[in-house]
Amino acid sequence: MLTSGCSELQARRHARAGNGHYQDGDYAAAVREYEAADERYPGLFVVALNKGLACRQMMMPGSKAPEQEHAVDCALKSFQRMKEIKPEDPRGDQLYVQTLFDADRFDTLDAMYQEQLKAKPNDLAAINGLISVNSRADRWSRALEWSMKRADVETKDSEDQYAVGVMIFNRLFQKGGADKGGYLPWPDPNADPKAPPKVPPPWTVGDVVGNERVRLPELGISYLNRALAIRPDYREAIAYMILLYRQKAYAFLEQPEQWQACIDESDKWKAKVTAAATAAPGPT
Repeated sequence: MLTSGCSELQARRHARAGNGHYQDGDYAAAVREYEAADERYPGLFVVALNKGLACRQMMMPGSKAPEQEHAVDCALKSFQRMKEIKPEDPRGDQLYVQTLFDADRFDTLDAMYQEQLKAKPNDLAAINGLISVNSRADRWSRALEWSMKRADVETKDSEDQYAVGVMIFNRLFQKGGADKGGYLPWPDPNADPKAPPKVPPPWTVGDVVGNERVRLPELGISYLNRALAIRPDYREAIAYMILLYRQKAYAFLEQPEQWQACIDESDKWKAKVTAAATAAPGPT
């Protein structure tokens, strides 16, 4: 017991020295002191916490250098140790997950959340985690799949249905849908017969085109319809319904009749918004 007490005192001296280095911004020296503390008396929660925080300070966002990997591994090991020492303290898990995100270790996070879903298939925390992971990793299709999964689990939540529609619109707008609104595919009856034929705005590499430019708006519209079935006065959902029909129309810039059919559907929804606003009671 005496030896154990002495070891703990020595460990705490090293921990205090580490804290001093941390406050001075010398994080490498702080880590060395925390490691010395752990060698003398393993299992002090505060040492694991402070070592992990010091290692995080040495992380360099976006870097793939060996020093970065070492700092990340050091932080993760420390926070894992925190979870083992005091599993009831949420900071261990929170810092572990945040470090994985900050280090862009998306495959590890994906596997972790997938494992949680094996035990609990409709775990919303894991589903939300997978949406975040795939969004951060620029895996848009996978992020969409998990957003749809969340909406399919939360069938009575209008906002989760709405979120799918918004996500799809943003993708379409960013991938070729920002500059097509001013183009009218119908021939201009007043144009000079000798003038060259109208040419629609060009698409570029990476734009959503062809069948996908039709499929994605229809998918988004289906989820917005689900949102409106739950909440008929959901004006934001109606607004995105208008926008998605217009994004769908851009698939038909060389097919005026089909383009017009999409625009007509968009205008129908716009008329509903106008009618609702007109029918709304004014101030008394």
